[in-house]
Amino acid sequence: MKNLSALLVVFAVLLQLFAYYTLIKKIEPFMYQFYIFAWWSYIILIDGILALKTGRHLVLNRRVPYLVAMSAAFWCLFELLNVRLSNWFYINVTDQPAIRFPGYFLAFGTVIPAIYLTKELLCRFLPQVRIRRVSVGTYRLYAVPAGLACLALCLAFPAYFFGLAWGFLALLVDGVNYRRGGTSLARDLENGSLTQILASGLAGMICGFLWEFWNYWSVTKWVYTVPFFEDLKLFEMPALGYIGFALFGLETIAFVNLLEESPYLGRSRVRTSLLALFFALVSFLLIDRYTVFSHTAPVDRLFFLTEGTREALESKGVETSYAIDPRMLNEGERRSLALMHLKGLGLENLQKLQEQGVDTIEELAGLDQDQLSRMIGESNMRRVRVYLKAAREQR
Repeated sequence: MKNLSALLVVFAVLLQLFAYYTLIKKIEPFMYQFYIFAWWSYIILIDGILALKTGRHLVLNRRVPYLVAMSAAFWCLFELLNVRLSNWFYINVTDQPAIRFPGYFLAFGTVIPAIYLTKELLCRFLPQVRIRRVSVGTYRLYAVPAGLACLALCLAFPAYFFGLAWGFLALLVDGVNYRRGGTSLARDLENGSLTQILASGLAGMICGFLWEFWNYWSVTKWVYTVPFFEDLKLFEMPALGYIGFALFGLETIAFVNLLEESPYLGRSRVRTSLLALFFALVSFLLIDRYTVFSHTAPVDRLFFLTEGTREALESKGVETSYAIDPRMLNEGERRSLALMHLKGLGLENLQKLQEQGVDTIEELAGLDQDQLSRMIGESNMRRVRVYLKAAREQR
C-alpha cells in the first residue's frame, strides 16, 4: 500500500508539472484541460499523502466513480441556480460535445473530493478546538425551512440575495443530518467542538483560492458577473466572494456526511450514481444554453486569415486559435485575433462586430454598453461591461 501511495504522490507532482508545461507551451489539446489536470493532480497528491499516513485511500478506491458522479451532480445544483443568477459564465469552451461534456463531468467531479480531502488533511494538523457547549435550540425544526427560505429569496430576488446561494444548502443538508441523528455541524456546536467546523470552512477557502488561481491561468475558464462587485477582484473572483468559500466548505462537508451515513444512499450507490449522471447531463445541456459565452475556434474557421497564413499554420500542426503564434500573422490578422481573444470574446462575436465596423480592441473600447449589447445580441449588461472594461484596460 505504501509503495502504491508513494507512486501516486510522484505521479501527482508530474501531472501538475505536465499541466503547467502544456499551458505555457500551448500544446494542443492538453492546454485546454489545464484546470482538470491541475485539480486531479491535487486530489491524487492529497489522497496519496493521507494514505501514507493512515494506510488507506479516502477517494482513490472502488467508490471513486460514485464520489465523482455525486460531486458533479452536487455542483450542478449551483449551475442550475446560476441560470437564474447569471453570476458567472464560461469562455473558450470546446465546440465538440464529445469532449465538452466529459470535460464538465471531470471538472465538476473534483469539487467534493477536493474539499473532503483537504478537510481530512487539515484535521491531521489542527488541534482539537473546544468551546463552551452551544445550545442550537429548535434547530431540528427551523434549519430545513430556513434553508428553503434562503433558496426562495435567492431565486425571487437574485440581484440582492445571490449570496444566499452559498449558504442555503448548509442549512438544508445539515438540518437533515441533525434530525436523523447523524454527523452534524450543529451537533458539533452542541458538543462544544469546533474542529470539524473550522477544518471544513478552511478547506473551502483553500480550495476556493486554488479554484480561482488555476482558473485565472486557464484558457477554458469562467468569468464572474456578480452584481455590485464587478471591479474589485482577486483573480476572477470579487474579493469579498472568498468569504463564501468558507460557507461552501461547510455545506460540502455536510453533504459528504449525508452521503457517508445515509442508509438509503449506501444501499443503492449504482442507482444513485445513474440518477446523478442523468441530472448532470440535463444540467450540461442548460449550461450550454445559458452559461457558455464562447467556444474555441479551429484554424479552418478563422475567416480573417489569408489562405497563405492558414496553410502555414496547418503545416505546423496548429489546430485552434490559442495555439497561434501571433508573429506568423500580418498586422490585420493580429488585430482580429487579439479582439477575438479579448476575455474570450469568441469567433461568433468577433464576426458580429466586424460586420458592423468594429475591427479592433480600440474601436470596441469606444462603444457604450447599449451599442455593444445590440451588436452582439447580449442582453446581460453585466457580461457586456466585462468586455468594455477589458477593452478599455488594453487600449
